[in-house]
Amino acid sequence: MRALAPSVIGGAIVPLAVYYAVRHQVHGDATALAIAGIPAALWVAFAWLKTRKLDPIGAVVLFGFVAGLGVSTAMGGNAFVLKIRDSVFTTLFGVVCLMSLRFLPRPMMFYIGRALSAGEDPVRIAAYDQLWELPPARRTFAIITMVWGVGLICEAAARVTLAAILPTGPFLAASPALAAVTYGGMFAFTVWYTRWSRQRVQDQQAAGQVLG
Repeated sequence: MRALAPSVIGGAIVPLAVYYAVRHQVHGDATALAIAGIPAALWVAFAWLKTRKLDPIGAVVLFGFVAGLGVSTAMGGNAFVLKIRDSVFTTLFGVVCLMSLRFLPRPMMFYIGRALSAGEDPVRIAAYDQLWELPPARRTFAIITMVWGVGLICEAAARVTLAAILPTGPFLAASPALAAVTYGGMFAFTVWYTRWSRQRVQDQQAAGQVLG
């Protein structure tokens, strides 16, 4: 939570505060949204300057902001485009997760889990790769990837719906809450299902030893 706090502040709370601060000083929601998105973009740039590593999520945020701003400008200042810009990438990633079950050697969440757990350490990467040799692990990664794929697509659909029915201010407040509930739920499921699968394998091994 301590690690996520700066991202929550820089990516959600600050943009919301900036939007309300400038909304009545500029013409239209699109301009206010563009200004409100600047702190998140600056946060990504600051993190890169500090660590010399571009976080994938941060890169998506930055690219989404630039792309959304460009499309919105091309459409004459369309605020709706800026409100749903993150949903486009969320949907794409959800689709990639689901497609990885069929077209990649391993489910997408296996690669993400390895990157988060092992980093660039070759020893830890090799140890993580050994998990794939266990049949229960293959099913576990496949189910987790399916849940994340479906969850991300549903979150994007809900965000687009909120963008269509809510004014910009309430939307900016509701959007982070939606993301917190969705991602929190998927993280909780991932932890629970991983532990449940591990315990199930241990129980089966214990039963086999007793029978033997």
